[in-house]
Amino acid sequence: MISKRDQILDIAERGYRQGGFAGLSFRDIAATLDMKSASVHYHFPHKEDLGKAVVERYTDNLLDNLGAPDAADDSVKIRLARLVEAYRAAYAEGESSCLCAVLGSVSPQLPPAVQEAVNSYFTRLMTWTETALAEAGPSANLNASHIISALQGAMILSVAMGDARYLDQVAEDLAVKSGI
Repeated sequence: MISKRDQILDIAERGYRQGGFAGLSFRDIAATLDMKSASVHYHFPHKEDLGKAVVERYTDNLLDNLGAPDAADDSVKIRLARLVEAYRAAYAEGESSCLCAVLGSVSPQLPPAVQEAVNSYFTRLMTWTETALAEAGPSANLNASHIISALQGAMILSVAMGDARYLDQVAEDLAVKSGI
């Protein structure tokens, strides 16, 4: 059985992905779970605590699902395919953008702890991607920031246009460029 804390985190993640950080209140979460707002505050005293916890869990889950970026039995091709699939799966989940793309776009308006967690997400994802690409060498012309930017942008465009084709096109371009 899923704990109340995890239920709160699930609802907050969906809410942030669909309406941003400011678009979700503790009352909204409480109403969804048919509980009092004070019960949400029991688990997360402040909205900043909740936002930080949501981003940290999202980051850890993504990186766990991506696996080791330097696993000896994985090629660069396999690692990039996992990264692309993570973006496709995130989009497929309610046709919404990456949590940190949504929050990153309004980072200056976020509480400091949430800003730091979003920054950590991108830092860790960049490090994972750079490590995953390392054995390809500079001649492969693969750049972690370009790959992540392309996937993030394609996801946002797919959500805005209601069409996964944009994300699929960037995935195909990356496959051609990297030999996936």
